[in-house]
Amino acid sequence: MFRTLPPAGLPMTMADLFAGVAAARDGERAIDAFRSDLCRTFGVRHAFLASSGRASLAMLLQGLHTLSPGKNVVALPAYTSFSVPSAVVAAGFKVALYDVDPESLSPVPDSLARAVGDQTLAVVVCHLFGYPADLDLVRQVAAVRGVPVIDDAAQAMGAEFKGKPVGSCGDAGLFSLSRGKNINAVDGGVIVTDRDDLAAALKSFPPLEKRDGTVLLFFKALLLSVMIHPSLYWLPRSLPFLRIGASVYDPTFPRNSFTPFQAGIARRMLSRLPEVTAGRRRVARELITRLSGTQGVSPVAAMQEEPVYLRLSVLLSSDRKLREERGLGIVRSYPSSLAAIPELRPHLVDGADGYPGAESLARTLLTLPTHQFITDNDRTRIVASFG
Repeated sequence: MFRTLPPAGLPMTMADLFAGVAAARDGERAIDAFRSDLCRTFGVRHAFLASSGRASLAMLLQGLHTLSPGKNVVALPAYTSFSVPSAVVAAGFKVALYDVDPESLSPVPDSLARAVGDQTLAVVVCHLFGYPADLDLVRQVAAVRGVPVIDDAAQAMGAEFKGKPVGSCGDAGLFSLSRGKNINAVDGGVIVTDRDDLAAALKSFPPLEKRDGTVLLFFKALLLSVMIHPSLYWLPRSLPFLRIGASVYDPTFPRNSFTPFQAGIARRMLSRLPEVTAGRRRVARELITRLSGTQGVSPVAAMQEEPVYLRLSVLLSSDRKLREERGLGIVRSYPSSLAAIPELRPHLVDGADGYPGAESLARTLLTLPTHQFITDNDRTRIVASFG
């Protein structure tokens, strides 16, 4: 009766945790080994680590600013994680928004072009829920102004765009290693780049502050590995102060270092990413097949190659209602466009138009779970909830 599916997740095994403990003894060598794995996997020369995806994005923007000190505006999709504008503001920059196509989760071309100007420091493209966005469009628009592209694959590690891993398709890329992402190292963020000048700028920054010790991180990881199971997930979900799944705009987040313990966990998880991705795709394909013909429910279409389906995204028609069934891991994700966040408005560059695609997504987008805990009975109940 307490079975509750998390919206996303990848459990850590005891072997993962012990790999983290072993790596903690290796110190910086473990972190260097993980960096090497990242460079080899994504075909880049440089990798940098921080305590979160937000911290990584803030650091990356400040690195780009050292190379283009006169520019202070970052172009963002109007519908994305609230962590993205949090990082931009934390780094000290303004935000210009561009709209997103609800049917593909890719930028709207005219809106993107209007968001990129002479003061643009970078264009960020986000591959939401594991769906590769149209990188050709973004690179074409950015090239007109000579603006670097940040390929934000925080939710799409393992996806490809025209045969190349997302995250490696811009001047720099980002990955997140937090709970609910493609691989999980308790938390963490990754920057990858092939640009030597940008890498040199990032290396010139003072070292990040040390974060929690290994013992505390071990128990956090152990708790996450246990509480993500459907038989227990109801417990953390029922505690309001944990704010699980909440979209929070907060530019005051800490920026700390990545630890050897996390590197050990992340290396093991990275090695089995293809297997995990294949499992998510199997679940997503079956859900799409079962939902076929369901009135008022439309799976989001992939632009190019198959998504990695961190979550399966579907759109509801305006008159479509979801039957209330607790515990199925179906969520509405981000509750508004970035333009509607009151605290962000002082940092926005005024746009001439609204963002109808982003506003539509906030009203109609649902995400369905695709992780390894989904059983056939779960799939049946998820599809029945749209009946």
